[in-house]
Amino acid sequence: MPRLKTLDDVLFPVAEHPVFVSFTTRGVERRLPVPDKKAIVNRNTQRVLGIVSRDYRLVTNEEALGFAEQCCRTVFPETKRGEWTEAAVDAPSTAGYCHIDLVHKTAALDFGDVRAVDRPEVFGPFIRVTNSYNGLRALGFEIGFFRKVCKNGLIVPDTIVHFRYSHSHRDIGRTIQFVIATERLARFKKAFLDSLNGLRDCVVERAQFGPLIMGVLQLREPLPDKSGPRVLEDWRTLRTHLEKLISQYCAEMGDNAYAAFNAITDFASDPPENRCVRRDRHSLQKLAGWWLTSFNDEVRKPDFTISAHIERLAKKRAPSSDFRF
Repeated sequence: MPRLKTLDDVLFPVAEHPVFVSFTTRGVERRLPVPDKKAIVNRNTQRVLGIVSRDYRLVTNEEALGFAEQCCRTVFPETKRGEWTEAAVDAPSTAGYCHIDLVHKTAALDFGDVRAVDRPEVFGPFIRVTNSYNGLRALGFEIGFFRKVCKNGLIVPDTIVHFRYSHSHRDIGRTIQFVIATERLARFKKAFLDSLNGLRDCVVERAQFGPLIMGVLQLREPLPDKSGPRVLEDWRTLRTHLEKLISQYCAEMGDNAYAAFNAITDFASDPPENRCVRRDRHSLQKLAGWWLTSFNDEVRKPDFTISAHIERLAKKRAPSSDFRF
């Protein structure tokens, strides 16, 4: 189903309501309260967004956005209130949860790739806030980087911005204290640019691009004897989409891992609606960030080969913590 992609789509009013169970005994309908549960309801549509515990601390998407602005100024203390703006919104049609990205309005936080050939590769940071009304995702804030020319981005590992709280009154009060690894952020910024140069130095044969991208994003080819015609048709459509991305970035950047990286972040930042794509934009961008970090470690090993790396990706799963919200 189409996803929600504008701020107006997710900044609707919500309310808490008691929960009752209705049943019929001997032809008489009865309603009993469920004291340890409550419902979170969209006040515009009266749609129930989630059934949560009584201790559930409701954080509206608007309130979460305010926390996110506070997080931005904590991570980047040289910035001020009003200098951050919403750049992207992503949520399912149910609006049970959402992701909102904030970017700095100026180029003050941008950093360039010193080895750009034809034009400077400018990257910038963003902060993503995750909030939910169904209790399935914690209130969280993570840092990412994106290529300014095309908005392709990734979420970096959890070691820089450490903030993820369950929706409970015990964990979330009126204010939030962020734990920021400032020195680690500075080191990661340098390592990020170094890793991009490492990607350029790694040759990838054209036939290896598809398996590499599929391995990173964990796209699995459906089994013909266990999948219906619609799924198989979607897989063919998905393969065509990947081939177009590969051709585009190879033509622009050459046959190397940097071209593959850009195809990966392009796909992750704007995933097609397809039955064979089972992760949302947020999870795919986290896979891209996880891969960049692990690849930078692997490529330094003397016995590294891209073919062996692809084989390991085909067998390996990303850390489960990447998807626990």
